[in-house]
Amino acid sequence: MSVSKRPNFLFQNLASKIASIPMILTAVVIFVGCTLWTVAYSFTGSRLLPRWRWVGLDQYERLWETDRWMISINNLILYGVLMMLFSLALGFLLAALLDQKIRGENVFRTIFLYPYALSFVVTGLTWQWLLNPDFGIQKLVRDLGWSTFEFAPLTNN
Repeated sequence: MSVSKRPNFLFQNLASKIASIPMILTAVVIFVGCTLWTVAYSFTGSRLLPRWRWVGLDQYERLWETDRWMISINNLILYGVLMMLFSLALGFLLAALLDQKIRGENVFRTIFLYPYALSFVVTGLTWQWLLNPDFGIQKLVRDLGWSTFEFAPLTNN
């Protein structure tokens, strides 16, 4: 009676695991190194370039005494909570809508999921071309007859 031994999970794909060790070590060393350097740097009196004059917790004491810091902390908490709730609600709503059996479901899925498949650079360039006043949406609307149409959301009030 021979019992076939199943390979141990740790030894499956061993070559790929060994090959990924340098990349993982590099990422960990860089992350930990930069984090430690930033923490150590925060205990110095330096403002721009490293001057290793140790001041201890003086920077943090001065920071917590300012009113702007407390306003910033409040804004950070408010923004974080609201963005998390909004993102979860929007994601749940979109997931529920995409899960319904509706006509044109594949079109809607493509519209919602297409930006995730593209690089941020490509998406940014596409929006830049679409919003370009010389040949984008603005020119299209002007060609339709609205000669005074201007779409500049960052500059118009």
